[in-house]
Amino acid sequence: MYELKRSSPGSGFVELALLLILISAFVTVVTVIYVVRTFVKYSTHMSLWIALAVSVGLTLCALLVYKITAFDGSFALCGLGVAELLITTLCVDLKNRDTLMRENINLIDEVLHKPWWGSEDKPLQEQEIEQVAA
Repeated sequence: MYELKRSSPGSGFVELALLLILISAFVTVVTVIYVVRTFVKYSTHMSLWIALAVSVGLTLCALLVYKITAFDGSFALCGLGVAELLITTLCVDLKNRDTLMRENINLIDEVLHKPWWGSEDKPLQEQEIEQVAA
């Protein structure tokens, strides 16, 4: 059949490097969009603004340390700041989600206007249909 020949032995490494660059760019864009959406949705939370200030402060400290000492490891502070911002964003988003919250109902109406017997045997939809029919 067909035989695939590579032009040089290093072309596989170039393709792998391009793939990793593409994946890292995608992950970066998705995380930036997530952080921006969370800031827009929950902009009143002070913890988000504090986390952003700490992240920017750590980035500035990393730049300052690099300028003074030329130590390449100082950019780990940037990663630490970004990780702190992402963890705070995730915590605020998870805390304020209404995914598994129950409907806001009046407890007195719930207790007095629903029959207590037979509620375990029938599904909730059938009970609601019977209440509407009555």
